[in-house]
Amino acid sequence: MSDPRNLKVLEAAVLFAAAVHRQFDQLDPTRMPGMRSQILRAADSVPANIAEGARGTLGQRQNFYRIARGSADEVGAHLRVARRSDVMSTTSYWHCENKRVVVCKMLTNLIRSLDEEEAYAMHRTRTRLRDKS
Repeated sequence: MSDPRNLKVLEAAVLFAAAVHRQFDQLDPTRMPGMRSQILRAADSVPANIAEGARGTLGQRQNFYRIARGSADEVGAHLRVARRSDVMSTTSYWHCENKRVVVCKMLTNLIRSLDEEEAYAMHRTRTRLRDKS
């Protein structure tokens, strides 16, 4: 993958991170400052890891995409806490959560396809070795 900007999941992750920023940037900085900082870092981590993984080897891509997926799940947990603590409205919660779910589904499908690619490559290698003997 030569250019990470061609990944649809990267664009979805950028939109997701921007939605989280819009919600939490308007929050009073003295209200839940630890959670605010953590959720923004985790949201930023999602597109960053996707972009980083887009240029690596197969194993590196799998690892970076799994990290991005984990960060998206972390944001989901923070969103639930923020909603239950009345830090964000139900409408804002669902706006961010729906974007998060889209990114998670895309990452899961991407990881699954890379796992299948890896399994096929291993199968081809074993077959070649067996045929040489």
